Amino acid sequence: MGTSTAGSYTVTYSIAAGGGCSALSTTASVVIGTAPSATISYAGSPYCTSGGTATVTRTGSTGGTYSATPSGLSIGSSTGAITLGTSTAGTYTVTYSIASVYGGCSALSTTASVVIGTAPSATISYAGSPYCTSGGTATVTRTGSTGGTYSATPSGLSISSSTGAITLGTSTAGTYTVTYSIAAGGGCSALSTTASVVIGTAPSATISYAGSPYCTSGGTATVTRTGSTGGT
Repeated sequence: MGTSTAGSYTVTYSIAAGGGCSALSTTASVVIGTAPSATISYAGSPYCTSGGTATVTRTGSTGGTYSATPSGLSIGSSTGAITLGTSTAGTYTVTYSIASVYGGCSALSTTASVVIGTAPSATISYAGSPYCTSGGTATVTRTGSTGGTYSATPSGLSISSSTGAITLGTSTAGTYTVTYSIAAGGGCSALSTTASVVIGTAPSATISYAGSPYCTSGGTATVTRTGSTGGT
């Protein structure tokens, strides 16, 4: 079989005439099929649930079907295309199968691994803004994906990169943009979301009347103020 070409053949068995007898000729049909051979791969893996469609690269025999384990992967059984947006994040084994066919060839089964990650999504806010430099600690409210880091621009804000907490007493008064960032991973793009934080300077002042005691006939007594203006 290994040196035969696939196809349909007629095999003839012949006996020449002899001893007064006529020649004999009888036939049989033989069909030889091509053994299926294929490989599949998903070159873009890992993918992200926000990524659209993942296509398979198949080499070799056509006509097979695609399936995946465990459940959760939205895959086209005839094309192997994966709809990422409706798939559940996880690691899957995709199997390409060709059933046994005529010609005595065995079924074919070949596999590829596919990894799908969850697209990060998050928002942050500092509900107490504006704050005062005398206010202690300002905490962030984060919704969505964890594992990100916090940073601020411009410089001057004492912020924890892991928790987003702001130490107000060591921060410089001003307006800041706080950024919460999650690095790219699992086939998903990086995430970056921002919130504005305003910190004011705590007022500080002293007053004195250096001429005290005064006399009712003395005219006007003026105050000496040091520090913050705008008071009454």
